[in-house]
Parts: sequence; structure tokens; C-alpha cells
Amino acid sequence: MEDKLSGLRRIGVSYPVMQAGMPGIAGPELAAAVSLAGGIGTLGIMDASEWGMALALTTRLCRGRPFNVNLLLPFTRPRHIEQVIAQGVTMATLFWGRDAALIRRLTSAGVYTFQQVGSIDEARFALDAGVNALIVQGSEAGGHVRGHRPLKAILSTVVALSGDIPVFAAGGMYTTDDARRAREMGASGVSTGTRFVATNESSAHDAYKRALVEADDTVLTTLFGMNWDAPHRVLPNEATRRWCDAQGQAPAWLRSLYKLTGMTRRFLPMKASLTHWQRPAWPLFTGAALEVGMPARMAGCTALYAGAEVSRIRSVMPAAEVVRELAAAFDQRGSRAGQAA
Repeated sequence: MEDKLSGLRRIGVSYPVMQAGMPGIAGPELAAAVSLAGGIGTLGIMDASEWGMALALTTRLCRGRPFNVNLLLPFTRPRHIEQVIAQGVTMATLFWGRDAALIRRLTSAGVYTFQQVGSIDEARFALDAGVNALIVQGSEAGGHVRGHRPLKAILSTVVALSGDIPVFAAGGMYTTDDARRAREMGASGVSTGTRFVATNESSAHDAYKRALVEADDTVLTTLFGMNWDAPHRVLPNEATRRWCDAQGQAPAWLRSLYKLTGMTRRFLPMKASLTHWQRPAWPLFTGAALEVGMPARMAGCTALYAGAEVSRIRSVMPAAEVVRELAAAFDQRGSRAGQAA
């Protein structure tokens, strides 16, 4: 495992703990807090018009520590890539799509490139394209869910397939014990979004954080699919209770409409003005998360992304403390057992 992580150590990563790049939630402050603690802080993708300034701010806040960027492929534009390379960003994570040419361009430019995958087939593609590391996402993960199988069903297989390439585990990584179990299955590191939403530095609205630490369950749905019709795991709220069936699915007619709106991604900004007009009674829901600055009432009609085991998160913590908790599983000297988050 130590040899697998040598590339990350060379670029300044102390601990194989990644904070997922959640658009709107993972801003410069959260990414910097994680990176300054020795982990892999990730800036969530945003509209290309804001991207360059956000990269520059994150660089300043990180004070020489490396950070990662989230390149969500349905929303990634040439300007995103150009700025990543021009500003010398150290790491990038690709998700939700296959782009061998982009992997080659980034790695050739010296960007340490992760691909998050949800299947063995996706892992093979990324490895063949020359990716530096993989993130295996289990079906229990929060946010947009690529795979259909639990993490434990595919992690070991992908690790064996990957040889010397590091593999990070994603889905339910909240405590030292979670990370230790992933390590026992061969993971070189862990990635988590939900645990970092409930941190002081995340840009999630206080109403979102409060709902997350009080939640007992989640729903895998397609309801918040305007402009991006893909399954996602969220906390139940007024909108899901009103519009989803017992399996969490949105009405078929609404999904058909969402498929049509997907064509607008190429010319509309990521943050469409429709977000502030959302109401539980109006069945048009974007994938925007509930951020600071939005009205608290929107907790009932926005996507409150969370992993399936959210009931194990019961507090809002400093991001550095989350890094320390998860990093303890990879301490060669051994560490205390993980406590409840």
C-alpha cells in the first residue's frame, strides 16, 4: 500500500483521505481546511465563469498544500480544463462519464488524475486510459450514484484488477472503523462527501446540516433531475414525499421532461435562476443542493444529498477532525478504534 501511495506523497498529500467535490457545498474554504489537515481537499465544479477565481482563491487558502478539483463530466467545459492546467492544480477527479482523451491530457500536464467508478467495467476503462488512481463508489453513497452494487461487493475485485494503482473507497466512510474495513478489503484510501457536508467549513445551509445530523434514512431517487437525469441519494423531504413512489422514483412523465432539459446543459449556467423558484408543489427540481444564502424553506424542495448510513452521523465537526478520524485507519503504528461520528 505504501508503494501505491508514493505518487500522492510526492505531491504533498499526507493522508489518503479525500473530501468529495460536491458542487455548491465543497467551496474553497472546505477544500482548504481538508488539505491543510493533510488530506485531499476538493473544490466542487461550478459554472465556468466562476471557476478561475475559485481555483485562485483555493490555491491561496491552501498555502502551498495540494488540492483536488471535481470535474463532473456532464458539466465540464474546455474552460474548466484550461484553467486547471494553467493554474497548476495538482489533482483532479473525473466522474460520471468516460473520456480517455481527457485523462491523457490531464496526466500529460502533470495533474494527478482520479476517476470515480461504479462498476468493474468502468474501472477497466479508466485503467486502460492511464488514470493515476481510482475511487470505487458503492451504491450506498450519497449524491449521484453511479453503481448498482454495495461497496463491499466490488471493492476487492477492483483492487485486484488495479495492480499498483491506488484505489479509494467511497460510500459510508464516516469513522476510523469504516476506513479500517475498507483498508482490509485492499483500499489505499477513502473518500467521503456526507461526513464533510456536516462540517463547520462546508457551504451547506445550516438547515441542511441540521437535517443531516437528525436523519435516520435516505431515498435513492430521480426527482432532482432537471438538467441531469441521473439517480441520486438524498434525505427524504416534502418534495420526495409528495412526488416519489414507494421505490423513490419520480413520475415517468417528469423523467421524460428531465431528459429533454438535459440538452440545455451546453448553454445554460450551472446555477439556473429556477432554483429559487422551486416549491414542493411544483414538480420541477434541479440538482442544486441547499447552500448558505438560500432561504431555509428550501430544505423542503432541494436535494439534501446524503449516504445511506446517514443515521451514524450525529454532529457537525471541524473538517480537520474528520480527516484525523479517517486517517487513523491508515496509521501504520495502529490507532484507537473509531468512535461514532
